[in-house]
Amino acid sequence: MIHQLRLILRPIVFINLILSCFMGFCGLYALIYSEHNEAVSFFQTMAVIIILSAVFAFFSKSREKKSITIRSGFVLVVFIWVFTCIVGALPYYVSGAMSNIYDAIFESSSGFTTVGASILSDIEGLPKSILLWRAISHWIGGGGIIVLSVAILPLLGIGGTHLMHVETTGVTKEKLTPRITQTAKYIWILYLSLNIIGIVLLSYGGMNLLDAFTHASSAIATGGFSNKNNSVAYFSSAYIDWVLIIFMYIGSLNFLVLIKTVRGNFKSIINDSEIKFFTLIIVLISVLVSIFLYIQPNGFTGMDGKTYTSFLDAVRFGTFQVVSVISTTGYATADYNLWHPAAQILILVLFFIGGSSGSTSGGIKVVRHIIMFKQAVINIKSLIHPKGVFTMRLNGNSVSNKVVITVMGFIVVYMVTLFAGAFIVALSGAVTPTEALSAMLGCLGTVGPGFGALGPASNYGFLPDFVKLTLSISMIIGRLELFTVFILFSPWFWKK
Repeated sequence: MIHQLRLILRPIVFINLILSCFMGFCGLYALIYSEHNEAVSFFQTMAVIIILSAVFAFFSKSREKKSITIRSGFVLVVFIWVFTCIVGALPYYVSGAMSNIYDAIFESSSGFTTVGASILSDIEGLPKSILLWRAISHWIGGGGIIVLSVAILPLLGIGGTHLMHVETTGVTKEKLTPRITQTAKYIWILYLSLNIIGIVLLSYGGMNLLDAFTHASSAIATGGFSNKNNSVAYFSSAYIDWVLIIFMYIGSLNFLVLIKTVRGNFKSIINDSEIKFFTLIIVLISVLVSIFLYIQPNGFTGMDGKTYTSFLDAVRFGTFQVVSVISTTGYATADYNLWHPAAQILILVLFFIGGSSGSTSGGIKVVRHIIMFKQAVINIKSLIHPKGVFTMRLNGNSVSNKVVITVMGFIVVYMVTLFAGAFIVALSGAVTPTEALSAMLGCLGTVGPGFGALGPASNYGFLPDFVKLTLSISMIIGRLELFTVFILFSPWFWKK
């Protein structure tokens, strides 16, 4: 037990050092723009983290080389995400940018879990260094703190297979290479490359460096944070909209499949059932939403205040919002609360889908829907042919009953968590039942904005503190795909 505790402390030290480095960078950035109060706040927080790291490092000393057990892996993953969200809230609170600690925790949790929901009503009024920290939280969260730590665990004398297994999303845990640390490195190389390309393309569209970094990292991380009050609509640019559409789509694809494609195996992405179905959903719903926008009397209004009437504009705005929601990014160029009710229903459906497994997106994930659909077809066939034997296949491989049961269990737990959380939100009396449900959908599914008073043109700032804390917890639960967190509350987990 003591050995496992020491092993757990080592990656925490590493994560602390990463956070302190980024806070130090933000502190220097604050000094450049004469934001002295914010600079002091960042350096103070940095000092606290370094002291904690020194304490953890002292107690983690050990010459034994052992791997983290699966149980310790679960504990470590949950602790790192909770700890990171709390520490990440300190610059907001200490600087005075957010006077309420619950607001700071909500904003930090939303950043690191790539939810993109915000309590801020005047984002542009924040200091540049605070905006940079918001963007960095998305960047770190999108790449996956655990994936990053797995890549360096061997340097600390720790095996990281269990960590990758626990943190990686989706039904299957495919390895790109036999060495899981090498896989993690490939993921980060791709992630960094996409960010650089995104920054260059957005800069070409007229964004300054901070804007380009914020929106590129947010799109690829499928986060949704913007440093503008009107989100992406501020730029009122078709070019920027389509660039972000492409990167939101890429960010919601399986990174291992993307890596194989980049390395020359183009069939991996062409033949992937999940990606094909995911793309089909985007195309079909984008067409339908675009039609509803086009036929809307007197056109539709974007969040930039302009009225649009052409079909090309309808396609642009419709596609943007569809990709933004299904990828769980949460960017907005128009308020879908003002759209045709049928278009709103289609957007609501996307809240329940999510992106691909092994991506930066959240939600239930497309592959789980595919498995449930295939199982439903098998059940129907079994009614017609009671003695028939039917095998489910996905990407040419058979899917075991264990996987099907796991998927069914996940969806049941997801729905129970969704409605339980919505009930807690509704207890506040601050929102309608529909808005309470959309708040949980937005946070648990890492989409960000909801409906009604919590829509893309609004924020979560008016909610009571206990609701903000509930939603912050739901963000972490959703980011870690439920079971990783809930297993810690099982009495069987703690039995030897």
